[in-house]
Amino acid sequence: MMVRPNGFPLHALAVLSLLLAPTAASAQATANVSQQTLDLLQKITLAQGTSGDEGDVRALIRAEVGNAVHLEETPKGDLVAKLPGTKPGPVILLSSHLDEVGFQVRAITPEGFLQVAPLGNWYAGSMADHLVTVRTSHGPITGVVGVRPPHLMSAEDKTKAPGVMEMYIDIGASSAAEARQWGVQLGDRIAPQSSFLELGNSGRYISKAWDNRVGCAILAQLARKLATTPHPNTIYIAWTTSEEFGRSNATVEMPELKPDFVIVVEVGITTDTPDRKTGEQQEALGGGPTLDLYDGSISTTPAIRDWFTAQAKASGIPLQYTTILQEGFGVGTENSSYLFRAPSTALLVPLRYAHSPRGVIDIRDYLHTRALLMQVLEHLNTAALRQMTGKE
Repeated sequence: MMVRPNGFPLHALAVLSLLLAPTAASAQATANVSQQTLDLLQKITLAQGTSGDEGDVRALIRAEVGNAVHLEETPKGDLVAKLPGTKPGPVILLSSHLDEVGFQVRAITPEGFLQVAPLGNWYAGSMADHLVTVRTSHGPITGVVGVRPPHLMSAEDKTKAPGVMEMYIDIGASSAAEARQWGVQLGDRIAPQSSFLELGNSGRYISKAWDNRVGCAILAQLARKLATTPHPNTIYIAWTTSEEFGRSNATVEMPELKPDFVIVVEVGITTDTPDRKTGEQQEALGGGPTLDLYDGSISTTPAIRDWFTAQAKASGIPLQYTTILQEGFGVGTENSSYLFRAPSTALLVPLRYAHSPRGVIDIRDYLHTRALLMQVLEHLNTAALRQMTGKE
């Protein structure tokens, strides 16, 4: 995944006003979202789809897009839609990844507990005592991530979280043989269980896998709309696989695809909670979509930033900016991702508690991101591309 806080600071009072959003505005946000959108978000976030095992999510995308848009599936499992416009170019690629962070079974202990290997970037402390679903050949099995009782912990133990490799899952089996009898095999995939819930009447929703099902849902809804809306370009929309486990975002196995511009639609990482560090006070829930200025893979140029800012202003949509310095990122090459072959940026839906069983988004941010993307695609013509890239 592409994570990202840091960018242009927000005044402390501005952040506080976002945290304490007015009840009327929250109620309005809830009123403005359709039940169809909420149903889609519930289904797509609660679906299980770890890296390389995204079939259920692909099926939901196909159902949402319907027959109005032809979808091509690549050998890797990416789904790609082509939406011709009034002009053959510029060619625009929008991308969101289908997979979520999860685990796979690496060992079964003699007592029947499951030990795991991570599929993606995990903090083990976020999983303690949470329910998970193990996808086996006999069907799904519920398990709980084991937690050592504090009664048996030393003072030092209580100050640190266990590592992912120390995690174990209790499925109720009394032996390895019984776990195998239930269908558990090495390599079986595991994902957190969660619930899709609104926090009060705030327009803020809890679920798992917002990263990056929120982007997948936006692109599915845009695909349906773009099929009947004139746009001055050719648009490709890609839902990609295995991003959380080593594959760069916007990686699509289509040699004939040569985009002139790439937009990744992703989640952004908020820094509006009490545990934020000095200098991190930038991206806030409810503050609108976020333009990714830098994350180790993407470096948005000032010209691209200014053009997107102008589109947001023309639409009356608030726009935030973010950057992050991230160890081990930026490992892609021209052979792995279109991010490295064409001018690129990312538009983000702010997310609290990323890579945990229960993240939180603000539905207003979702709606504003979707609306801004539509504004961008209706105005991203040859002249606009030249303005952003400086190329004639």
